[in-house]
Amino acid sequence: MITFILGTIVAVGQHRRTHLQGDYDSEPMPGFTPHRILVPVNGSATDEEAVRFACRLSLRPRATVLVVTVVEVPRGLALSTIETGEVGVAEKLLNLAEQIGKDYDVEVKTEILQARDAAAAIVDEIAERQIDLAVVGLTYRERFGEFHMGRTVPYILQHAPCRVFLLRESPPH
Repeated sequence: MITFILGTIVAVGQHRRTHLQGDYDSEPMPGFTPHRILVPVNGSATDEEAVRFACRLSLRPRATVLVVTVVEVPRGLALSTIETGEVGVAEKLLNLAEQIGKDYDVEVKTEILQARDAAAAIVDEIAERQIDLAVVGLTYRERFGEFHMGRTVPYILQHAPCRVFLLRESPPH
């Protein structure tokens, strides 16, 4: 089971910036209506549900769904260095996301990012593409007996210039 947590990173309001408006097939939903949704995936158990959730959200306003995965390049290598094994895994993740989009009749755009740090790359992509909603999956993990979010999710929650919808996996019983 997945727990839904909505983290509002930017002030909540009824206004929409003009660069997010456009021609859409249906009437706008009341309240917040996402038009550009980004879903970062990394092979975790919550990836599929996060992509499915984004596709369902995109149906009524016909929002754009972009699924990204980050191949982290170690500091000792040039950023342009391509690790074939990691890129192969990334391509499989993105192919699955595209297939999920087809299940909902939603075109899912995909991209592999190469960066030193996944969290910063995701936030940069959100800003560059003017994303208005990030849907982030989070596997339930414990560290020293306490729930632990890792480094990437807290960074996205703190620095993303958009709303962030967090899908946390339920704790084991």
